[in-house]
Amino acid sequence: MLFRSFLTEFVYFCPMILPENITKDFFNNIIEDKIRMHSKLLFFKGSDFNVSASFCTKLAKNICAIANSGGANLIYGIETKRGKAEKFNFINNFHHSKEWLFHEIQSHIDKPIRDLNINIFIFDENSSLIHFQIPENNNQPHMFSDSKYYKWQKNRAVVLDESEVRSLYGRLSVSELEFLGIYNTNGLPVLSGGKFSAMSFYPKLLIRNSGNIVEKDYKVEISFPANLYEESFKPLSSLFIRHEGSYVVFGNKGMHPIFQEEISTMIEAKISVNLDNLDTFLKEYLNITLYFSNGIKKHSLKLSDTLTYNGKILQKDQFANVGVLFQ
Repeated sequence: MLFRSFLTEFVYFCPMILPENITKDFFNNIIEDKIRMHSKLLFFKGSDFNVSASFCTKLAKNICAIANSGGANLIYGIETKRGKAEKFNFINNFHHSKEWLFHEIQSHIDKPIRDLNINIFIFDENSSLIHFQIPENNNQPHMFSDSKYYKWQKNRAVVLDESEVRSLYGRLSVSELEFLGIYNTNGLPVLSGGKFSAMSFYPKLLIRNSGNIVEKDYKVEISFPANLYEESFKPLSSLFIRHEGSYVVFGNKGMHPIFQEEISTMIEAKISVNLDNLDTFLKEYLNITLYFSNGIKKHSLKLSDTLTYNGKILQKDQFANVGVLFQ
């Protein structure tokens, strides 16, 4: 249940991050959980895959385009329905090595894609699945063998215009920070009469430097409803900045450089829920803003979907009316 445990214990902003040492169970869970395809996780039917020269050329062009567009994970062997993984559709009778496939792809691409990873999973004698992992920072831009540059758009390779190619070259020496995710999202309950009298969450925010240079100037702000804030929690109260309407805002400026691919914990919060503020928790949001030298990124996460107890959304009937209990 490796993939499912990732979903329940860690809220991901960055879909490029996958567990190490992927096994067949990972793909079984993708099917069972009907994971939705998106720009960084692409599913293709295995029946579309073959080893002809024309198909390998088309595959190489698609991978070249995806590399120029910031990378992704391609999985050949999964059929979709309404954009979600529906069932296995394996590649039949593929008996080549991943080294052969690697050469077929890279021979069409200049410069070669850095850290391109290919894994072949054999499900039975004649049925296999292939996972291509194209990293976000992969030595782009890449020119295809037809002397054109491509990007991945609307599920196909599209030729880049001159300004877009220049923009790709301009990104070679820029910083790029991103939200990696929030961990420690499972609540800690206080019980009273067999129900929750309170539920506390201690989410921690992670960021990553996905750029090509060291980032020295960066800051993270978070905000959430003020009636969920517990002032006695010093790691957060020391980061207080301001009030914005019914929300309270906290910020933390980076004190140390973040190196390429380095991950850093920026803020640990405490969010306290009880029957009095549960309605707020169920309908409001956790807002996150990341400032860095090359831009600003914002995310809003619904609190009740992000912070759960044993993987389930909190319900009103789980909470005790503490005032009634002590009358």
